[in-house]
This record gives sequence, C-alpha cells and structure tokens, in this order.
Amino acid sequence: MDRLLRGEIPRGGKCDIKTLASEAAVDRTAFYGTRPYAHLRVEFERRLNVLREAGEIPDPRDAQISRLKVENTKLRERLAQSE
Repeated sequence: MDRLLRGEIPRGGKCDIKTLASEAAVDRTAFYGTRPYAHLRVEFERRLNVLREAGEIPDPRDAQISRLKVENTKLRERLAQSE
C-alpha cells in the first residue's frame, strides 16, 4: 500500500485496489464486503483521498494526464485569443 501511494506503480498497474491486490498476491474480492482485507481497502481509499485533496497524485500516469489537460486548456485559450 505504501509503495503504491508513494508512486511506485508496477508496470501495467495503477494506484488502485486491483493493483494493490495483485501486489499483495491476494484475490481482489478479498478487499470488499465482510472479507478479510476489507479494512485495508477502506484505509487505502482514505489515504488516497487525503493525497488527492492535498493536490498530490501518486499515479504518475494520472499526474501526467492532469498536467496535459491543464496545458491543453491553456493552449486552447491562447489559440482563441489569437484568433
């Protein structure tokens, strides 16, 4: 969990429950309902939300997408002004 939240995302993964389950070698259904690891899913989602609210994005791909969206918006505004 800590590695994912630090941005150490494995190749082909994301900062999500599916990747957390894969890294822990546990079936992801164990993170839902009254299953044994449900409390870890709650903790993971809580910590992920705290990071996002603080403006930090642990998943490098999500950070890149956010950055590119902002850049795209700025470029569209500049283009509209120049026209």
